[in-house]
Amino acid sequence: MIKRTYITLLVSLATVMAYAQLTDWQNISSKNFVTKIIHDHSFLYVGTKGGGIVKIEKQSGKQTLLNRADGSMTGNSITEMALHNDELWVGTEYNGLAKVSGSSIEKFDKKNAGFLNNQHISGIFFNDDGTMLVGSIAFLYMFDGKQCTAEYDINPLSPYSYVKKIRADVDGRIWVACYDALNRYNLCNFTSEGLARFNNPYGNVNNIETDKDGCLWMVTNNGLDKFDGKDFTHYSPDNSALPEENITDLTVDENGNLWMFGDRFITKFDGLNFTACPYQLNVANDYLLTIDVDSDNVYVGSRFEGLLKLTDSGLAPINIIDNVLYDNAMSYSSGCIDAGGNFYVGSLYGLQIYNIDTGDYTYEPMSQTAQTEADRNGNVWILWPWFSTDTCLMEITPMGKKAFMRTDYPFSEANANLIKFDRQNRLWIASDKGVFVRDGETWTAYNKSNSGLTTEYVQSMAFDSNNRLWCGTNGGGLFCFDGTIWNNYTASNSNLPSNYVGTIAIDNNDVVWLNCRDNQYPDKYGIEYGFGLTRFDGNTWMTYSRANSPLPSDCFWDLQVDTDNRKWMATAGDVGLVCFDATEWTIHDTDNSGIAFNEVTKITLDPKRDLIWLTQYPGLGLSVARMNCQFSAISPIFIPRSSDLYFDLQGRPVKHPQNGIFIKNGKKILM
Repeated sequence: MIKRTYITLLVSLATVMAYAQLTDWQNISSKNFVTKIIHDHSFLYVGTKGGGIVKIEKQSGKQTLLNRADGSMTGNSITEMALHNDELWVGTEYNGLAKVSGSSIEKFDKKNAGFLNNQHISGIFFNDDGTMLVGSIAFLYMFDGKQCTAEYDINPLSPYSYVKKIRADVDGRIWVACYDALNRYNLCNFTSEGLARFNNPYGNVNNIETDKDGCLWMVTNNGLDKFDGKDFTHYSPDNSALPEENITDLTVDENGNLWMFGDRFITKFDGLNFTACPYQLNVANDYLLTIDVDSDNVYVGSRFEGLLKLTDSGLAPINIIDNVLYDNAMSYSSGCIDAGGNFYVGSLYGLQIYNIDTGDYTYEPMSQTAQTEADRNGNVWILWPWFSTDTCLMEITPMGKKAFMRTDYPFSEANANLIKFDRQNRLWIASDKGVFVRDGETWTAYNKSNSGLTTEYVQSMAFDSNNRLWCGTNGGGLFCFDGTIWNNYTASNSNLPSNYVGTIAIDNNDVVWLNCRDNQYPDKYGIEYGFGLTRFDGNTWMTYSRANSPLPSDCFWDLQVDTDNRKWMATAGDVGLVCFDATEWTIHDTDNSGIAFNEVTKITLDPKRDLIWLTQYPGLGLSVARMNCQFSAISPIFIPRSSDLYFDLQGRPVKHPQNGIFIKNGKKILM
């Protein structure tokens, strides 16, 4: 168990906003996944997956974080960085291309710049005429600084390809290294005609660089290759002092030396001699991703240990600002608050516990935790996938932990989808073999043979004020169980949009809200794979969709109701978090808020602290914001989707703020 302590300050913004305006945004993340390192004369820039960019002043060591929460970065998952004319250009994994000039930032994406998608923008290259080449998934773009003027398809390389790096040789020929899922052709020559495949006879190209003489260098799975425009020179452990075959990345320092790394060595090559420095990483299954050399300083980024510096004794880690979490790859349905205000979230590599009031953080290596759920006493329960361990459930209380082995319980052959607690604090498990309830130490199973369930694949659950179970199924519609009678609502006997019910929430008036999934593709997540927000009050049905409301997606990951009876929807399709208060629809996305990523998979409400926690799509960490619940009874105001919008202290939009204190992106600003 690893425990760290941080001091975190949440500034309370006492505004009177009745609409769903979230403020005081924080992106809580790990900076241990370093994807790119570059430098100029004053700063070292460290790009991460899920943690934004850390800008380190070389002389003082002062660190500044560029991330989504305060609007200083368009996206927190960084794939590429390049410096040009004192401007920092950034490629992101999901949020397009960004240009940072001093304190200002511009975003270029498919909505305003002509990119065909916003994913994995990489391979930034500056042409002599002032234009740029920008790579992405499936395409290489010609970019004039504002708009894409041409695009070139790289997808025929394989079903999944993206540009890794672009370089020009001494003759002005442009070379493009691509990641190719099939490892067939991953180096291309770019001309006005487009991309032409270039076959390196010595191996699959992992990355490229050009030296001060304009020669092209390729690191491959079989060594190092030089191409001077006519001839190849191949270096391998068999014919040189190169210490290993599989070389992952390389860079050229200010003196023209090549630096590269593989699985075991960081190697310098001065054109004549190889100097190999063996290294060892301290985390199992860790590996290096990027290298940068600044004068005598050699920096590398790793998957689990973050930013590292090469010293005489090996690789030394450099502490990074705001590096709270161990891992950003959160489980889809994980997130809950215990009685002490601790937030529990499961991830691919462990259970993470964070207290936003004290800054205390605990990591426990419980891999692949599927769900964390708090009972009515504030104790936390953990659900594991059925394939991962012999332990299926664990209860965490102030007294310790209790493990439940699946072989000891009646659900041993079932695959659990969800756990919930009813108003009597009984544990319910939704599975593909029906539902199971634990009352004290007694377990009861409900399936097709002993209940009104017509299908045993139960997907979602919620409980009303009368403690009735409402559960959604895959193919059987919606069920209501009062302890004796099972009522079934289907698409054929009611106005339920489909018989695949993905998520359910019940509001303060016992109205049932739910999201039905696509009949043909119930397990797919995207804008079109659902039927929107359905309301059922026991008598009448109403469905809000993209066709009849401002709802931007018909498919939800999660649905929750807050103390003000507002409905919060984690929508699928990269369109943001949606709030509906029965009158107004408010969308919180990366254009108008500090949310880390538009794809939220789990919403956790903390009414005691007036906070909403958002578990982001795996790899993007957490977002948390103040909800401003019950601040006044002012009628709701629609919020336009603009990151440049200002509000006064009464929450009213201001087009041209002057001489006073205003609010922008949840921050107080003196004008």
